[in-house]
Amino acid sequence: MKRILQAVKESRLHTKLLSTYIFLLAVTILVLSFSDYQLSRRTVLEMAKKDVFTIVKKNNEILDAKFSRIREMIYGFTEDADFYDAFSHLHPANRTEVLTADLRIKGILDKYFAQSQDLYSVQVATSYFIFGTASSANSEHAKNFIPMQGFSDTEISRIARRGSGKTEWVPTYDFAEMYRVPYLKDMDYDYKYLFSAVSMIQGTYFKGTFRAYSDMQDKPILILNFKDSLFSGVFAGSIPVSGSTYFVVDGTGRVVSHPDRSLLAKPIDLPALQELMNTKNGVRMLDIGGKKQVVAFSRSEITGWLSLAVIPPGELLEPVIRQYVRNLIVSVGLITLLFISLSFFLSRTITLPLRNMIRAFVNTGEGRFDTRFEETGSYEFKVLMKKYNDMNENIRKLIQENYETHIREQEAEIKALNLQLDPHFMYNTLNMVSLMSLEKGESEISEVVVSLSNMLKHMVKTEAAVVRFKDDLTYLEGYVTIMSKRFEGAIRVEYEIDPGMLEDEVPKFFLQPIVENAFVHGFKRLKKDGVLRISCYENGDRRVFRIEDNGSGMDNAKRVDLLQGERHVGLSNVNRRIRILYGEPYGLTIESAPGEGTAVSVTLPLSGRLGGTA
Repeated sequence: MKRILQAVKESRLHTKLLSTYIFLLAVTILVLSFSDYQLSRRTVLEMAKKDVFTIVKKNNEILDAKFSRIREMIYGFTEDADFYDAFSHLHPANRTEVLTADLRIKGILDKYFAQSQDLYSVQVATSYFIFGTASSANSEHAKNFIPMQGFSDTEISRIARRGSGKTEWVPTYDFAEMYRVPYLKDMDYDYKYLFSAVSMIQGTYFKGTFRAYSDMQDKPILILNFKDSLFSGVFAGSIPVSGSTYFVVDGTGRVVSHPDRSLLAKPIDLPALQELMNTKNGVRMLDIGGKKQVVAFSRSEITGWLSLAVIPPGELLEPVIRQYVRNLIVSVGLITLLFISLSFFLSRTITLPLRNMIRAFVNTGEGRFDTRFEETGSYEFKVLMKKYNDMNENIRKLIQENYETHIREQEAEIKALNLQLDPHFMYNTLNMVSLMSLEKGESEISEVVVSLSNMLKHMVKTEAAVVRFKDDLTYLEGYVTIMSKRFEGAIRVEYEIDPGMLEDEVPKFFLQPIVENAFVHGFKRLKKDGVLRISCYENGDRRVFRIEDNGSGMDNAKRVDLLQGERHVGLSNVNRRIRILYGEPYGLTIESAPGEGTAVSVTLPLSGRLGGTA
């Protein structure tokens, strides 16, 4: 280090200045970069936490909507008069009656549950028979798997009876353990893990408009079984962050849904589980497995289960850090290059005059007078430079002339640039006028200026003959806004637009002349209660765009003149353009009568969507 300092001390003035600038630059960049990184890290992490929480909450709302729908189907089934009628004449000891009732109950189950794609199977269990074992409810997944013997002694039966008619949600369980089927314990089968909704049928139902009661000694239990795919179908791809885990637990911490199937129906060690359950929704930084993790959670209002997304903070920040490092390297490189260039320039402003002065005196001694000094620096330098400049007056005049010529060239270049009017200058100017109008409370002027800006953008955007209907509609809406302001609220404009037609190809500006004709001629004498309706729809193999007004209307001769006459360029031009583009069957038709308004219909063939921006 001592040797380096000694070398710098003995170096040239230019080297000392350059070293000082580089050192100050490095210190400044390091301090500012560290501060900016910390701020960016905190900001990005907070934004990412909010985004993850929003995703988890929305997914939980989707699940609750599914569960709510299932609960409604359960309520409907448990109050079905046909179901109670099937049980009222049933003798459990009569096998024929039981099988007949089974067929009838299958049909009732289908009526309520066949349309639900979330159900795995639906059955009604009693102490003597499991009804619906071959139910076609959601037949793609229906399974005949609940054992008939010993169902009353299972935990799922006890849960249903404790509910006394309420819908109870049974967290994911091992089928072999729940129904005590040991030979399935080590097998991998389709319904190894299930979660269920159960409800004990109490016996009250509606018969006509009156509530009736059926005294059933053996109260049946409705069982709806679901696979974990109900959750995974909602969660799939919702948080595309490497290392993230999306799972569901019940109030005791037992896993209801998890990407790792080996964890299903097992308790999981989750810090502050009770606090999360009580909070219901939110996002926390928790220590899980010795590592800080971002945990977004939301509790179901239906089942009471907790949906959680666990994400390592580093995975959220990694893309940002990579981008930040790349930007930092580029920025540091550019700033370093700039500062080094600046240091060279500043150092040379001090050392170069001395060198130039030495060379100038040598040149003067040798009779060369092609060097000139600006009179700057200390008094001594000025005296020497003045004497030198006095001997080179002619050179000074030449330099002055070159300088003035250079200035004139710059002025000419600036004028040339000013004449290159970019359309964006016009848009920016209109936007500025709009903002100024808003600041002065002139909202109507601002609205008109914005509409004009949008129209101008569309006019210069493309020279294509056809555009997207969405873009042409934007232009038309701007025109309608301006014309509506002109009539000072006397006209109400209604839009009935088929969203599926917004990406269709249409001739550019094909509706504006029709709307203009309605404003200029149809509403010419109208003072109030004017209505202009703009609609579009598909009719068979055609698209129909219809402009209707309740203006003054016209007679048949006027209608013919509008479409074929030479004096009315707008509508006849649109009609000719459509027929050139699409053929004779398509074009404009006018329905009108004096005093009864006018309806102009434009028919176009069905077309494909534009692949890019028109």
